[in-house]
Amino acid sequence: MRAWEYRVEELSAVQITNQLNFIGNDGWELIHIRFQEGEAPSYLCFFKRQKDQGLF
Repeated sequence: MRAWEYRVEELSAVQITNQLNFIGNDGWELIHIRFQEGEAPSYLCFFKRQKDQGLF
């Protein structure tokens, strides 16, 4: 059975591509993104990755 861990990050619109690539390099998969308006536009990003099961 797979076990998942989740992460939520608020990312700026300025360099979102670089930020997503950086997080993705750690094995996180973007599963949802929501635009948030305000003084500084940002994106609320939801990620998941498989938990280490200690099988190695």
